[in-house]
Amino acid sequence: MEDPPSGELCVYYRICRYLGIFCIDYNFSKQRFRLRRSLICYVVHFAVQTYLIGCIAIMVLYWNHAFKEEMTQTGNHFDRLVMLLALGMLLVQNAWLIWLQAPHLRIVRKLEFYRRKHLQHLRFQLPKRLLWIIIISNMLYLYNFVKICILEWLSDATRLFVITALGFPIRYLVTSFTMGTYCCMVHLMRHLLLSNQSQISLIISQMRDPKLGSANVLRLRGCLDMHDRLVLLCNVEISLVYGFIAWLSWMFASLDVTGVIYLAMVVPSHRNPCVQIVGYLVWLTPSLMTCGASFMSNRVALQANKTAKILAKVPRTGTGLDRMIEKFLLKNLRQQPILTAYGFFALDKSTLFKLFTAIFTYMVILVQFKEMENSTKSINKFGELTES
Repeated sequence: MEDPPSGELCVYYRICRYLGIFCIDYNFSKQRFRLRRSLICYVVHFAVQTYLIGCIAIMVLYWNHAFKEEMTQTGNHFDRLVMLLALGMLLVQNAWLIWLQAPHLRIVRKLEFYRRKHLQHLRFQLPKRLLWIIIISNMLYLYNFVKICILEWLSDATRLFVITALGFPIRYLVTSFTMGTYCCMVHLMRHLLLSNQSQISLIISQMRDPKLGSANVLRLRGCLDMHDRLVLLCNVEISLVYGFIAWLSWMFASLDVTGVIYLAMVVPSHRNPCVQIVGYLVWLTPSLMTCGASFMSNRVALQANKTAKILAKVPRTGTGLDRMIEKFLLKNLRQQPILTAYGFFALDKSTLFKLFTAIFTYMVILVQFKEMENSTKSINKFGELTES
């Protein structure tokens, strides 16, 4: 049986179904996507959610368990907070995606319809390459987590607490395939915009032929409507389903990067510096993938804005064509964000500046708390010496 036209994305949908993220599957007999109420998907989803709730409860009840002296109280509490938020964010993220399966299915069907209509003979390489990157990065992340976190940091912890800490690599596993699906959708959206702009350029080049005047105006109107539908799909539906996940990922990225930098500052290490740097980079893989998703979103925004630039170069003819183009340009005069994190901020390169600002703010707060902790210890030691 032949693969569907968007077979590159079907792999992601299938993996997400097995991970209990959502139940979208391709029906070969009807040649369309559907919500497959798979027992495996819901059982895995319920098991993961139950596990996360149990982990959160254990993390709260045994908050001070397995603290490390070299990390200071500030570092221990912040590290425990990051772990707790990672579990909580995954819990909310899974519930969000399983709740919004219907709008998610509409996005998949619309992209499939546009793909068949405009990009039928095009095969994408990014989904396959990204899939291998996700698989390899998950293996490296799990190895790094077991080696550093379980065998070193939690070597004296109870088995129950170690099992609780495994929610960290599970979060990256689920989030990596979720964001991987988002990146593939955004990549497909950019190519749809590019194809539509090629049609617009072709129509404009044929405007000189008076015999094709009315036909070209109708074709141009269809292309502009197509552009509006694609932008609306990004701005409303994709931002609804994946925007909230992106917002959670950026929140976690700011805390995760801050935690790694703080640990590198306060915890002494006897390992080779190159090995240590590689270990930190592997630890920051979730944050790097979040940054990559923002770059993909930024490319869509840049591609969408090129439509107005193409139309702005069209010479005026004094006909209804001028009014149609001016109406489109006025509507797109203010370049609104194409993809957003649930409306909180635009997903583009400017988000990196917001991330660095948040990291700097958290580092300042942590350093201040660490200095307060050191001052308190010094005062207590001085008081003990005075009493003795």
